[in-house]
Amino acid sequence: MTLLTLKNFIAKHKIVNISQLLQQFGNHQKEIFAWLELLIQKGYVRRCERKSACGTKCFKCQPVLINSYEWIKPAKN
Repeated sequence: MTLLTLKNFIAKHKIVNISQLLQQFGNHQKEIFAWLELLIQKGYVRRCERKSACGTKCFKCQPVLINSYEWIKPAKN
């Protein structure tokens, strides 16, 4: 997995969560979080805020795994 691969995956899907990224790229959670922060700083991606109850009621998911990230940088034509 590379930063470019991650960037292209998010651009293609528009909104992704950590669970999707872990399924796609394997168990590289530390790398994924570091690269997401870099993409956020560069203005390509933004973190979508969840309600406080999300991740605690239905399946007791880890809230960090359901955080969503949205592609915001327009594609170059």
